[in-house]
Amino acid sequence: MKLWFSSLLALICFAGIAHADVVTLKNGDRVTGALVTIKGGNLQLKSDMMGDVTIPMAKVATYSVAKPVAVIIKGQQPVRGTLELAPTGDWQVKANGQTQTIAAAKVDTIMPEDAYHKMYEAPSPKPWQAWKGGVSLGESLQRGNQETNTTTTTLNAVRERPPTLDFERHTRANFGLTAMLSSANQTGSSITSRTLSSNLREDWLFTPTDFVFGIAQLDHISTEGLYLRQTYGGGFGKDVIKNSRTTFSLIGGMTFQHEKFFTGAQNQTGNGLVGERFGKQFNKRMRLDHNLNFYPNFSQLGEYRFDTTTVLSIKVSTRLSLNSSLIDLYLSNPPAGNHQNNVTFSTGIGYTF
Repeated sequence: MKLWFSSLLALICFAGIAHADVVTLKNGDRVTGALVTIKGGNLQLKSDMMGDVTIPMAKVATYSVAKPVAVIIKGQQPVRGTLELAPTGDWQVKANGQTQTIAAAKVDTIMPEDAYHKMYEAPSPKPWQAWKGGVSLGESLQRGNQETNTTTTTLNAVRERPPTLDFERHTRANFGLTAMLSSANQTGSSITSRTLSSNLREDWLFTPTDFVFGIAQLDHISTEGLYLRQTYGGGFGKDVIKNSRTTFSLIGGMTFQHEKFFTGAQNQTGNGLVGERFGKQFNKRMRLDHNLNFYPNFSQLGEYRFDTTTVLSIKVSTRLSLNSSLIDLYLSNPPAGNHQNNVTFSTGIGYTF
């Protein structure tokens, strides 16, 4: 019985190794894993034992990939087939019984064929598809001499066309929504406050990091006596940092603003716009997102407003997370009797899509 079990275990282990690709280094070491990419002189593997592994190609003696790959040469159609490293350091690609040798110096990227198809050859998404972001719902209750209920909802989403091997000018849509509903009751009296802020920013990227944008925003903030604010404008922006763990972008421009207050007063002004957006993935579970837009008033010097949102997320499953958010909507010149600040701290549950 023990012999049968040991044989079965060895067979399972051998089958797992047989389905993986083996890299032999020039010092004699062997690394087993599945190909992710070969790019910039580095081989990236995903290993069951060691996770993500990066190996300089200068240290590789032999390597072959059993599953079909796509060998990408700039300005040409990809070459597809099984892959093997030749003794000269060039690549040999075999398909339909034919072997083609490709000089390593000409190769931009090598990746699994199925990954290439999914990333670069999939049909263009519909306008309502390909949005990425998250929605958060928070609720706070207070019971005592006063009964207070506050519900906070935030939504942030970005839609950008799938990446291409060579940069192509394209657009990117950014949508944000913040809604806060609060009611307080005490000895028969009731106070209700409502805040709704929505914005849409469309970017046009003319380089991988530089873009121009147009923005439209609608705000209703009862705690500042603001019935409706309409903001329209545009400007220039730059993605200073953009990788899998950190994003940081800056924008600057001009806006036109029309405000209507509960008192009936109306206001039209020209404003500047300076903003930043920062995102940091600390580990697999924890993420921080921060967004700030500052609007100095050029029509009435010395007056300004800013909107800022900070969200800390801790993932509890693939889609769900526990969120804590701080939202501050500030107006330097609200009508008499209204507060400048509309600050909310909320905790709740989030959903990533």
